[in-house]
Amino acid sequence: MASSDYSEKVKGGPNNAAQYYSPFNSHYQTQPHPQYNPPHHHGHHAGPAHLHPGVPSSPHMHGPPPSHSCNNLTPSVLPTGPSPPLNSEERIRQRSWYKKCRKTEEGNYYRQPPRRNKNNKTNNNSVNISVNGDIHHQNNMANTPTAASTTENGAELEVERKFFQQMSNIPEPKVKEVEPRSASLIMAPPDFDQSEFEMSTVHVELQLSEKGRDKYRTVYSGPFQEITLKNLKPATEYSLRACSRFEELKGSMTEPVVFKTLCCVPDQPQHPKLANKTKNSLLLKWNAACENGSKISTYSLEYDKGLNNGEFYEVYSGLVKQHRVNYLQAGTKYTFRLAAINSIGKSLFSELTSYCTSGTVPPQPDPPTIATSQINSLNLSWLKRQSDETFTLQMEDETTGHGFLVVYNGPNCSYKVPNLQRNTDYRFRLSAKNEEGPSKWSEIVTYQTLPGPPGIPSKVQVKGKIHAHHFKVTWDPPKDTGGTKVFNYHVEMDDGEGFRNIYNGAELECSCDGLIPGGTYNVHVACSGPGGKSDFSDSISVTTPAVIPGQSQPPKLQGKPKATSLHLRWGPPVTDGGSPITEYIVQMVSPDNTTREVYKGRDTDCVVAGLLPGRPYLFQVKCSNKIGAGPWSESCEVVSGPGVPDAPKCPTVNWKSPHCIQLSWEKPVNNGATITDYRLEWQQKTNLDFTQLYVGPQRKYEIKNLLPATNYSFKVSAINSAGAGPFSSVCRCQTQPSSPAAVVHCKVQTTATDALLKWEEPHNNGSEILSYNIDTGDKQLINITDATEYRLEHLSPDTVYRIRIQAVNAIGPGAFSFAIKVITKSLPPAPPSLECVSAAPNSLKLKWGDGRNPDLIQYQLEINRDDKHFQTVYYGSAHAYKVNRLSELTSYDFRIFAINDAGCGEYSNLYKFSTTKAPPPPLRAPKVSEITVNSCQVEWQGCKSMGADSVIYQLQILCITRGEHEYKSVYRGTETSFSIQNLTPKCDYQIRVSAIRICADGLPDVPGSYSSGNLFSTLAPEPVKPVESRPPSMMKLAKPKALTDQQISLLLLIGFGVLAIVVTWLTQYILSGEG
Repeated sequence: MASSDYSEKVKGGPNNAAQYYSPFNSHYQTQPHPQYNPPHHHGHHAGPAHLHPGVPSSPHMHGPPPSHSCNNLTPSVLPTGPSPPLNSEERIRQRSWYKKCRKTEEGNYYRQPPRRNKNNKTNNNSVNISVNGDIHHQNNMANTPTAASTTENGAELEVERKFFQQMSNIPEPKVKEVEPRSASLIMAPPDFDQSEFEMSTVHVELQLSEKGRDKYRTVYSGPFQEITLKNLKPATEYSLRACSRFEELKGSMTEPVVFKTLCCVPDQPQHPKLANKTKNSLLLKWNAACENGSKISTYSLEYDKGLNNGEFYEVYSGLVKQHRVNYLQAGTKYTFRLAAINSIGKSLFSELTSYCTSGTVPPQPDPPTIATSQINSLNLSWLKRQSDETFTLQMEDETTGHGFLVVYNGPNCSYKVPNLQRNTDYRFRLSAKNEEGPSKWSEIVTYQTLPGPPGIPSKVQVKGKIHAHHFKVTWDPPKDTGGTKVFNYHVEMDDGEGFRNIYNGAELECSCDGLIPGGTYNVHVACSGPGGKSDFSDSISVTTPAVIPGQSQPPKLQGKPKATSLHLRWGPPVTDGGSPITEYIVQMVSPDNTTREVYKGRDTDCVVAGLLPGRPYLFQVKCSNKIGAGPWSESCEVVSGPGVPDAPKCPTVNWKSPHCIQLSWEKPVNNGATITDYRLEWQQKTNLDFTQLYVGPQRKYEIKNLLPATNYSFKVSAINSAGAGPFSSVCRCQTQPSSPAAVVHCKVQTTATDALLKWEEPHNNGSEILSYNIDTGDKQLINITDATEYRLEHLSPDTVYRIRIQAVNAIGPGAFSFAIKVITKSLPPAPPSLECVSAAPNSLKLKWGDGRNPDLIQYQLEINRDDKHFQTVYYGSAHAYKVNRLSELTSYDFRIFAINDAGCGEYSNLYKFSTTKAPPPPLRAPKVSEITVNSCQVEWQGCKSMGADSVIYQLQILCITRGEHEYKSVYRGTETSFSIQNLTPKCDYQIRVSAIRICADGLPDVPGSYSSGNLFSTLAPEPVKPVESRPPSMMKLAKPKALTDQQISLLLLIGFGVLAIVVTWLTQYILSGEG
């Protein structure tokens, strides 16, 4: 589809439609006119970049045909008299158009009416359009003899003439809505004879012209639909005309339709231009803006007063297209914008433009300051004043003798001078410049670059003998000093934990002290100056000589000493002298000052045996390496272990209460070690083992929380540093009796007005239980004998009670039990009311209650079928039930009652409900025969009478071709056949029939369900044969056309649909009969 800047496809209105853009864009899909079927579209692709889309680049042509095409015909050039002789090419082309436009073959028409192609698929006749505009027609039928082809020229010319007349009968474009820059219009298609011509491929071509220009240009070519023209000029008169086209063929143009776009605000003006300026004024001029149909009344000029803060103020308002802005500051930048105003409104402001007033030469600037100084560059900066625009920076290098040279010229306020020599002085000066000229040079300043870092010193060398704890190193200065003197040398040493600094100074040697004998050290050196620090030199590795090991650590006691032995452990010496330890020697001094060696070996622990209990001993240790033995360690004094104490005497008992006793015992012999603790154990039952009860230094212990009237056993042992001694003899005692324990196990059985309590007898704690107290929340307790159950009567229904029970013996009342929560049951519920929500011939649907059942109430519904006794038909918690298997037109009695935890409620009142009459059974689809142009004969199979009631039939018809949605009744009576008249030729119809039960007892009629629909089509009228001037022998009858695949598929689909409906109806009928 060819399109342009002025056309747009509308979806719901002119402002919401997708635009048809420039004709240089690719094709876009369009939607058909809502009154017609969608046209047949083929896939289109844009042509090459150098071709206009309006020029066809493929067989599917949109837009005007090429210049060499001969098919651009209009009704004004069609022949009205006898056709002139045609050459072979024109004859072939006309025959192709004839076969493409006709819906029927040569000869007689088909009996069935032709259908429109709704799936946008091509017919059996395929059309190929070549680039040169020739049309080739391929027919699937057998080739027609040449003699017969020559006899058809008159019929073909008649069809072409009729086709062009209908193409030219196109309504004028109807302008729907006009705006300043757009217009919405509706294009209706021509009135075609749908029985003869396909209009799915007939498009419309729309042409537009401005007033005063006779040249029309195509702005849209595509399907008939609502179109919106965009990008129109305001207040401009346009002419529209249209024609219909079928590929290369065009109909005649309609009469031009004239419309005028509305006025609007002026276009955005151009920014004002500077004509002249002084120190205190600016003269601005501007061009006139486009008025868009309404004369400009005012120009509004605004400026920002030189504040540059985004706020604008009006400085001029008038019709003159220039203005001088006075009273401005010299050398100041001002920003301006312009807008045009007419009777419609105010236009957009122009783009912002800035101009400066004239000023004076800048004053002498301050000299540049240095921001950072580096080895080969200097970063200089300076201040920028309001009168300064650009700067010139000059530098003088005294070593070259060239004087001051320009190193920078620009508007920036800083500059990095590169490629300088290290540790060198440079002189600088600065000048500012604006439109009036340059300023004086600033004062000269001198800045110096930094020196560079020095080079790497020579490799470190050892000076003199290497000692066990120190050695000396020396080095040479670097060849490159970085342009200045080396101030310091930095020596670092690595002892295995990373390099650390050991010397900083100007000397060329240093001493490495505090070393470990036998250690390996790496040493390197670096130097530094004003320019930085150099890298470190290569490292030198030095190993110190080994010595005898140092003093060993004193031995320590490992664990507790025993009576005759002990375990010693010691650690390695602080230093091994640079050589691994080979052995350790342990020496013991006895209480009689005799000395002996008790261990010699490489381990760091030993066990010393043969000791006397409770005696003090001294121990020392020393170690040896390959150089020799080190000194003795400090002495460690250890006392040998004592013996365990004797068993204490039997503990004595002091009773304090039924739940508490106090035990005490005497101190036994300690056997050489102070008794530190006592261990008390007890036995709660004779079949259990003794367990620990107390460990501590006290000789008495108070035991609490004991059970009354219970036997307990106790024993005690003493503990010292040697261990625990034997236990004493067992002490057995019994606690005093007490009040009963609290009642624990209690069961409750409740009804609506009473509750039965049952409990187990608690422990009597040594005294028999005499009675029980029951607390129900009242002030007065209920006292009963030693029975273990009690019934509480006269309680309120659905009420919560909290009950406690207390046992009593000769000692006194025991503790109350935990509060028991007792909830009495509710009274049985009242029966609900019944109602019938739907009645059928064989069933009744009943409903009761309000649909909510939070208390889970059960319902029992009963029916009286034979006036003798009731039968239960439903039991459950639902609120509705459908009673099936009932007799037709019969009354039944129902009753219901509710059930909950409290029991069964009372029966409701009797409710009487009746079933209805049964409708007639569904009929089979009626049969259609004797179909003519406007009538048909319909027959159907009747049904038997239903008792005393008679049955009539109702026949309905629906016209599918006219798009009807409701059936119309054409017959009502007792007959099983009917002849339908006055039908429309060549239309599709659907008929159905139903049976109606006529009640003899005066009740309303009972209609049955309709049968499935039966489709049929009336015949088309016999075509009027054209008057032929040829001999009758040349006439040829057309062969019957076989059904297409699409028609066969439609018939199969209808058959399967009818079969599915019949099976569904039979299934429902069988199920309803069983129910």
